[in-house]
Amino acid sequence: MQALSLRSLYLGCLRLLAGLALAIALPILPAAAQPTASTELLTGTLMSERSAATPGDTFIGALKLDMADGWHVYWKNGGDSGLPPSVVWANSPAITAGDFRFPPPHAIPLVPLMSYAYEGELVLLFDVKVAADAKIGDTLTLGGAFDYQICADICILETINLSTSIPVAAAPLADNAAGEIIAGALANLPAKLSGRAAIERVDKIFRLGVADPAVASAMANAADVRFFPNGPHIEHFPTQPAKVGTEGVTLELRATDFATPTSVIEGLLVIEGKDGSYRSWEIAPANEPLPEGIADGEFIRTKADPAAAAAPPAAPLDFGGIATLLGLAFLGGLVLNLMPCVLPVLTIKAAGLVHTAHDPAESRRHGLAYLAGIVVCFAAVGLILVALKAAGDTAVGFGFQLQYSWVTALFALVMFAVGLNLLGVFEIGGSLAGIGGNMADKGGVSGAFFTGLLAGFVGAPCVGPFMAPAVGVALTQPAPMIVLVFVVIGLGLAAPLVLLSFTPAFAKIIPKPGRWMETFRQALAFPMFLTALWLLWVLSKQAGADGVLAVLAGGIVLAFGIWLARRYGQGLVGRSVAAALLIGGFATAPVLMNLPKEQLLVEGSPWSPDEVSTLRSEGRVILVDFTATWCITCQVNKSTTLKSAEVQKAMADTNTAFLIADWTNKDKVIGEELASHGAAGIPFYLIYPASGGEPLKLDGLLSPGQIEQAIREAAGSI
Repeated sequence: MQALSLRSLYLGCLRLLAGLALAIALPILPAAAQPTASTELLTGTLMSERSAATPGDTFIGALKLDMADGWHVYWKNGGDSGLPPSVVWANSPAITAGDFRFPPPHAIPLVPLMSYAYEGELVLLFDVKVAADAKIGDTLTLGGAFDYQICADICILETINLSTSIPVAAAPLADNAAGEIIAGALANLPAKLSGRAAIERVDKIFRLGVADPAVASAMANAADVRFFPNGPHIEHFPTQPAKVGTEGVTLELRATDFATPTSVIEGLLVIEGKDGSYRSWEIAPANEPLPEGIADGEFIRTKADPAAAAAPPAAPLDFGGIATLLGLAFLGGLVLNLMPCVLPVLTIKAAGLVHTAHDPAESRRHGLAYLAGIVVCFAAVGLILVALKAAGDTAVGFGFQLQYSWVTALFALVMFAVGLNLLGVFEIGGSLAGIGGNMADKGGVSGAFFTGLLAGFVGAPCVGPFMAPAVGVALTQPAPMIVLVFVVIGLGLAAPLVLLSFTPAFAKIIPKPGRWMETFRQALAFPMFLTALWLLWVLSKQAGADGVLAVLAGGIVLAFGIWLARRYGQGLVGRSVAAALLIGGFATAPVLMNLPKEQLLVEGSPWSPDEVSTLRSEGRVILVDFTATWCITCQVNKSTTLKSAEVQKAMADTNTAFLIADWTNKDKVIGEELASHGAAGIPFYLIYPASGGEPLKLDGLLSPGQIEQAIREAAGSI
């Protein structure tokens, strides 16, 4: 699935444009009642619990999706990849429809990734409201364009257009058939938790505890229990060891690089019964110590427990089994040549073949060097996997290298640099067989080797047909077989271009090198930029906006180093400075992403007038920060003053409440509050004294001493 992320991103943009066009066009087109539509993979049905509605009526509608065997669509958080179903409504003006309500999903693993999805049948409910001024006798249209991503070994974005007619009558009329389906879907929706949920961070683990009678009762008959997070703070693939107590359950969740000890973590707790039933609860745990009575038992052996998930040692393969395994591995490697993450590198190597095709001996040397680079990369991946498994990492799998956000960031910069080189922004030699240039001597043979390394590295995270079963079986075998399977995958990836390099007839159909190659070379830059975009998309899921900003900062340093090398790179000093900047450009993102995260004594919380009133009634000092992301002075004050040790200590000593009024997006309430205090803009700060009275007003650049003194005076301590 990860291999298709670039395609999904590209098609997602097209889908957005299509949705906007549809939103404009459909209201002026005549609505045709078509409550059911089918594709080869799915049948969609739009239904309503009303066959006739009244003015001002409120009821429930449903989108029912029936999928072909082996295919699935995604939950609101698709896991490691996947887009949820969405809709662009095109209803009659007198009818409105709400957001989808999602039932609990299933965890669908594709090593080393995990999807949160649905197979078979899915019913998505939504609220429908008829305007109070709707006229009896009118017929209203409920419908629109429903988009979804449906996946098996490949993923496809599809759209179906559905609509249904609902007459307006003096009395409501039920649709019994639809009502029965909707009632069943309502019963399957997550319940509200009546007990208590808490979460605490211990190193790389979040311990989630839920104390609730209904949860404790369900766990008595549990075959599986899993937490499905709404956001990016929990790794999706690793198992979730569960410990059952008399009052509830505790789960151990592995944190992502994006998580902090105080991250807000919400989602669904889903318990599968031994009878196949599913029960689920919406969980919004507090960041506090876990409740008592939830972990006084032993770890249970469920599907989510490593002890239960671990399979017995696999029996040694016979000759036929080995031949089948290696055949699947070779076919999987061949298919990698078609994957979006590998194609940009292959275009560079193909350009190198054009350059050497008229010299058979040179062409063969390049082909063998390319083969060696790929085999070395895949052998290294196999050896690292063996080492990680020996160290006890049972969750490790194919493509593990891009599970490290700093590796993803570094490789996005490599692809960016390759694209710049292909455009001619800088030169490292003339051969196209290397990583954007001639990386070594002897006609670029070393460049072909490094191109093979590059192809292997970007190809390793891709999982396509034949690949998953081959790797899955290989990881149950002894270490030599694991490495052999990865080497054979590399042979499959290298085979097409190596075969061409050993085919003299190939030279007869290729034009001789000339000026056309420069245009071809420059055109190859854009697949590299698309690959960099895909890697940034992956990074955004791993490390959020801060990770993407770190890569952009590295790109700026790298571009400055390239400019400096071109302009002043003739002398020793110029070359040394330029080389340092180039190295620094590649190092910037990993270094920034691995800086220790600051731990504040007092964290900010969202501002609202009601929150200020509540805190003032408690007699607390309140510091309100009116800020915005686009306000550079606000960011300076935050970094140098509000986060300073003296201000943080003053707030902690005086139990000051720190509220943040974020004006990044237009907010009428914040604007009116600023105006009421005579503030023309931001930054602006209010410090409410504990004793009551008017707040102190501050603006402009602030010093730590200025804020510290104001807080302590407001508390009456000085």
